[in-house]
Amino acid sequence: MMTFRLLAAAALTCSLLAPSGARAIVGGAPAGAEVAAQTVMIVSTRGASCTGAVLARDLLLTAAHCVGPAGDYAVALVDDGPPKLIPAARIAVHPRFDARQFQTRRPTPDLALVKLAEPLPGRLRAARLAAASGLPEAGTRFLIAGYGVSADGAGQSAGTLRTQALPAIGITGGIIVRLGVAEGGAGACTGDSGGPAFREGALSGVIGWVTAVGGRSGCGGVTGVTLLSPHRDWIETTAAALGSPLGR
Repeated sequence: MMTFRLLAAAALTCSLLAPSGARAIVGGAPAGAEVAAQTVMIVSTRGASCTGAVLARDLLLTAAHCVGPAGDYAVALVDDGPPKLIPAARIAVHPRFDARQFQTRRPTPDLALVKLAEPLPGRLRAARLAAASGLPEAGTRFLIAGYGVSADGAGQSAGTLRTQALPAIGITGGIIVRLGVAEGGAGACTGDSGGPAFREGALSGVIGWVTAVGGRSGCGGVTGVTLLSPHRDWIETTAAALGSPLGR
């Protein structure tokens, strides 16, 4: 019961910090219905929030660093009424993920699957995984989505789903695509981690990290996205092992 209360408090805090017109992704626009139907907010008893993509009615894909630390996690459905929570039942972190990657600067698959204790409501649906297996060329456009804040420390801007189109500017380690800054310094920020990156409408990556302009610590600069194509087998095999095979 205490765990549920802590999760409920985290979800309520996020919803109260999202007044009308609040901006999430730096420079982002309100998410359209299609993206909103495939994206959720994840909260935890650690007091942190992230974003996740829907893979099945009871399965999410997010960043490993969002759900790796000890704690309890849940989806927070923040519609017009009080937040509704759907707790996580099981979490599977990619076996090659290394939480020290942000210190070592050696990229690892920052991916995790979250099995929910009950299905999501019918308004949410599974995202379509991208079929492309090659690395994106420079200039390829990605649409990122997240429930994060609009700037460092701007907690009152969290909890609203926003999107932003960004161009690919390079690849790191063969698994991370770096997305460049859009006009006005647009990009991901705190709370957008784990959010989907779509390419031509298909789920192609997961937001992992962000820098400020010039590579400094902060937001509004380069956004790092873990590509899904190199890890498609792990995603499909693990989803089936969790009892939520994809495409069903």
